[in-house]
Amino acid sequence: MIIRQLQPYDCFRAMALWQEVFQDTQPFAAFYFAHRFTPALSFGAFEEDRIVSMALGRPVTTKNPTYQAVLIAGVCTLPIYRHQGLMSETLSRLVKNAAAHGFDLAILSPAIPDLYAQYGFHPLTYGMEVEETAASQEELQDVMPVRDLGLPFLMYQFLSGSHPFLLQRNKDDFLLTLREYAADQGILLQTKDGYGYIAFLPGASEVEVAECFAVYPKQYRLLLRAAAAYAPSGNVRAILPADCGLQGTIVRPIHALSLKEDVQLERITDANRAFILERY
Repeated sequence: MIIRQLQPYDCFRAMALWQEVFQDTQPFAAFYFAHRFTPALSFGAFEEDRIVSMALGRPVTTKNPTYQAVLIAGVCTLPIYRHQGLMSETLSRLVKNAAAHGFDLAILSPAIPDLYAQYGFHPLTYGMEVEETAASQEELQDVMPVRDLGLPFLMYQFLSGSHPFLLQRNKDDFLLTLREYAADQGILLQTKDGYGYIAFLPGASEVEVAECFAVYPKQYRLLLRAAAAYAPSGNVRAILPADCGLQGTIVRPIHALSLKEDVQLERITDANRAFILERY
């Protein structure tokens, strides 16, 4: 077994492992590895020429405070190679490599939070988990498909001034993220008054809200109810900024590991700080 930093020529082997473990759509996987794959920040375990375990990283920047961070995704191992310490080794090498290159944080959105606590990751940001039911036909008249992608970007810029720990995204970054959602068969809606937008991914039994921002609680609720109309169950669950104004449950969706002594995450106590977007 060889564990090493990935190289550009490992792209298709890494994509094959991603597809085998996560079962994402082919268009999304192709988009991710064309635009997000960063070999210099990623590590894999190889059995001959096959990647059997990996941890992928890519650079992002948080806003207010500004930190250079590595966003970790694609941490996975083929079932027959699990329980051999491969995940621990690939993740450990990724973190050490990021620290050596001067990054402030390593961040991830864990499916099993306790799994990453042993590696030093702790909850960083707060969000409000909210549930809504499908909108009526009358309510749906107040939402529309996004036709001008610049409008959601302006909304994101406006709200990022008051929400710490959003990712810094220029217009090109923002539009690339929307293309990422579209590659995963996502839908993008906005309120007709222009005060909010939502990106969500329809599924066989539910929809997954990837991103939702609005100025007022009324718009948040309308957008969630519009997304729920696409769910066979007629319900939707989403994680919104903690100060969205809707009733829900406080959750900690993003976990982080400090890579520098002067970055002391335990001193950050603002309970209304927003969650970091972009899990992939």
